[in-house]
Amino acid sequence: MNNRKQKLLCFHLILITLAILSFLIRTILVHNFNNYDFGLLKIEFIKNYGAAFSLLHTHTSFLVFVSIIILVTALVYIFKHIKEFTNFDLFFSAMLCAGIICNLIERIADGYVTDYIRLTFVAFPIFNTSDVYISVGAFILICNILFNNERKKT
Repeated sequence: MNNRKQKLLCFHLILITLAILSFLIRTILVHNFNNYDFGLLKIEFIKNYGAAFSLLHTHTSFLVFVSIIILVTALVYIFKHIKEFTNFDLFFSAMLCAGIICNLIERIADGYVTDYIRLTFVAFPIFNTSDVYISVGAFILICNILFNNERKKT
């Protein structure tokens, strides 16, 4: 996919699909499976007024502001460099942005983010699908940037 317009369309379609999927998963799990134990994970609805690990739980406006800044920065970078993106880059960039957007929408609309996935095999904070998108998207993109820079240097 070499055309900038095609890549932008693809990016937007992936982003919208992942955002809808995140909201659907949240709705289905919270409304139908609250307190259900799947073995390795448990669905347990909580309202997270903060960021990761409930940090800054009394600073919702600040978290909204920071999320917007990060999202705008990511989108500017993506739109500026999208010609160079592979399909891999497009997918994980859209994943990262979808996660940020979903958590941002919830934080603005509700004043909190709905977390609902608790891992039962390890002591780890409860999280949601959008958090997975953000973590996986950011991790993969950072690794990709590091490895691509290594290849360009050699």
